[in-house]
Amino acid sequence: MKRILAVILALALVLSCAAALAEGYPLVDSPAEFNLIIRVRPLHGDPDEMVFFKNLEELTGVHINWQKIQQAEYDEKKNLLLAANKDLPDGFFGKFSLSSSDLVVYGSQGILIPLNDLIDQYAPNIKALLERRPDIKSMITAPDGNIYSTPYVQEGEDGTIASNIMINKTWLERLGLEKPTTLEEFEKVLTAFKEQDANGNGDPNDEIPMTFKFLGSQRDIGGFFGAFGYADTLAAGNTHIVVGEDGQLVFVPVTEGYKEGCKYLYEHFFAKGLIDQEGFTMDKKTYNSQNQGEIANIGVFMCWNSFDLGTVHEDEYEPMSPLLGPDGTTSWGTSPDSTMSANGFSITNVCKDPALLMRWVDTFYDPIQSMQCDLGPIGINIKDNGDGTYDYIDTPEGMSYDEFRYKEAFASDGPIALTSDFFGSKIPRSAGHQAKFDRNENYYRKYATSVYLPSMILSEEDTDELNLIKTDIINYTEEMRAKWLSSGGVEAEWDDYVAHLNEIGLATYMEIYQRNYTATHSN
Repeated sequence: MKRILAVILALALVLSCAAALAEGYPLVDSPAEFNLIIRVRPLHGDPDEMVFFKNLEELTGVHINWQKIQQAEYDEKKNLLLAANKDLPDGFFGKFSLSSSDLVVYGSQGILIPLNDLIDQYAPNIKALLERRPDIKSMITAPDGNIYSTPYVQEGEDGTIASNIMINKTWLERLGLEKPTTLEEFEKVLTAFKEQDANGNGDPNDEIPMTFKFLGSQRDIGGFFGAFGYADTLAAGNTHIVVGEDGQLVFVPVTEGYKEGCKYLYEHFFAKGLIDQEGFTMDKKTYNSQNQGEIANIGVFMCWNSFDLGTVHEDEYEPMSPLLGPDGTTSWGTSPDSTMSANGFSITNVCKDPALLMRWVDTFYDPIQSMQCDLGPIGINIKDNGDGTYDYIDTPEGMSYDEFRYKEAFASDGPIALTSDFFGSKIPRSAGHQAKFDRNENYYRKYATSVYLPSMILSEEDTDELNLIKTDIINYTEEMRAKWLSSGGVEAEWDDYVAHLNEIGLATYMEIYQRNYTATHSN
């Protein structure tokens, strides 16, 4: 009964807010429906049962037949569907539904239709956003001048600096140690964690000084290369490119600093058992399930959130700034455009009423609807203060914040626009987002000088050429990084490694990205 009352209250509040914010709903005089593909994360509730989508149908009069594909199998199924060019949906929904190369390739083939005129005529919210933010319009515009997808924008969650280091302050206090600021000090601290019964249970052999997840996005140690020059990529398959001086792109894994970093990290940390070798093979689920016992057994971990290893021992940890290298300097990685994506929602050529579908999509870009899509429905996850501002309803006991909002809304993945001015004026950042923002501001921002290559939509010709060489370049680079960090040998194998990268197309790879970066981001 309480659940039913909550849904009724949420519906009433949403409808009243919608009525106050915009006229023209519902969008149709008689029920209409579309078939959409949606990529579903493990945390997501069933889209057919989400309160947000039920409320949206009540508001718009448009029913969605969801073709739900789980995250783990999404790319394979999506690629097969597009390649076959049959049984297509009316549209692809969400931030990860299509890649930038998909937009160009299938846009040029006519499978995805241009949205420029539809936005101009039927999407006042999106049109206003693009007029106010030319950077967003530039990001979603393909080389042929067409827009094949609406944007995703969420500037309340500070993803510009993804990776953070958390250290066990309880262990530091127990062993009488200071928080390290240099790699040399860090080695001494991890050695003490390894040898001196840091967790105080009487067994000096059950501590893991440091854990990480190789190429596991923010859980990787790619940022540590910044102590030798540039920070390197955190996630598997990324470009390994940073923006150097005067806009010249740098492929980090062929720099002398990278070579030095591989040698140093192996000799001073991995070879001595100070960083867990299991990090090279464990999956995300295994990584996140660590440190759940009665006594903490991990000294340092890499993360996005302080609770990435659960909340059991979260209070024992505090952030640590990037460590200074042998020359007394360091750099940390940043992705200034990580709060935005060119992939929000696309319409296919089988859609019989693209104008109506565009009007439906435009509803998401009303700030209040964006808020509910991302943070949860009013009345369930969000409280209306009655004065034009909003706040968060407490997370139920036994649930995490993400579990709470992912259950009733398409959190983090929907076609939305929550710009930085919305947070603070309309709603504060969530506790988790604020904590992330504060960590980045207080510990990382001043070191964030390794700027990862920003998003770009490449031409079909450049995409085709990259497809011939990129996989081999990235796979070889990442294979050798794992080898050198875990087993050493970088000095003996370096020249052959660089020569092989040149043989398989590194110069062409860099020329394509440099030319496109100069054309789209030089100013």
